[in-house]
Amino acid sequence: MGEDSKALEEMKVLSLKWNGECIKKLECVEEILDPCAITVGNFDGVHLGHMFLIDKLKKEAVARNLKTLVLSFYPHPLKVLAPKQLPCELTSLEERTQLMATLGIDYTVFLRFDERFSLMRAENFLMDILYNRLKVRFLLVGYDWRFGYKREGEIELAKEVGQRLGFDVLSVEPFKLGQHVVSSTLIRRLLREGRLEEAHTYLGRPYWIRRKVVKGDGRGASIGIPTANLEGTENLCLKEGVYAVLVEDHLIGVANYGYRPTFNGRKKVLEVHILDFKGDLKNKKIKVEFVKFLRGERKFGSVHELVQQIHQDIALVRSLLK
Repeated sequence: MGEDSKALEEMKVLSLKWNGECIKKLECVEEILDPCAITVGNFDGVHLGHMFLIDKLKKEAVARNLKTLVLSFYPHPLKVLAPKQLPCELTSLEERTQLMATLGIDYTVFLRFDERFSLMRAENFLMDILYNRLKVRFLLVGYDWRFGYKREGEIELAKEVGQRLGFDVLSVEPFKLGQHVVSSTLIRRLLREGRLEEAHTYLGRPYWIRRKVVKGDGRGASIGIPTANLEGTENLCLKEGVYAVLVEDHLIGVANYGYRPTFNGRKKVLEVHILDFKGDLKNKKIKVEFVKFLRGERKFGSVHELVQQIHQDIALVRSLLK
């Protein structure tokens, strides 16, 4: 945690005021004063492809004596534009900033994406947001970047506007590992299929989340297997089932993600049983790293059968992570 905190102190995490509002819990600013090298995207997962792009951004910034700035949006644009197409979530806003902080960026700026913002014309986005308020002097984007109202803007428009205002625009090809383009879409699919090891390869790290422990319904404690229920996990990119996990990097645990069909649950939850742990975690944020997918979620004939299976899961996790 010490290193994470230091990195976050060095990187400024800001919310750019839009439509008179900022994202809650982030420092609110009207503009950036430093001339910047900027890249734009959602950066969900902060995976190897994102790291490749940001590494290129840092090199270009050094050559031009600019600060580095990553512009991202919150919530995900599809939550506003097409809620039924909203992808599952790899990282929360806080997790994304923690991961960004390890990459040596000067600014991570979030812009609140709402219906009004979705109507902004592409040229206005370049001029008003990137140039006037974020002081872009170099723009680095993916080869297929689209932006503005109905995704009307493309690289050539950005280059034309940049030439007029005095900033360079460079696009980069996608980052590949083997035959695969590394993308958030690929990693989401792998996680939904329980293929954790492959997802780790493309993320460049184990998959983890850090969420607050909230009050559950007490069923775990009532059957002698207390669990920590984590907040805001309804839309995680995880296959429903049971996992071997590490909590806070050193505690061994068994996690269940899903509807808890034995109890006729109607909402997806993540609950974690930490082995050999006694203590109150309520309202504390804990890091849960997913190490191995053990089995799919299923409905048991009785609570007794479920308890027997959980004890088998615990024994398996002990043998895997001891």
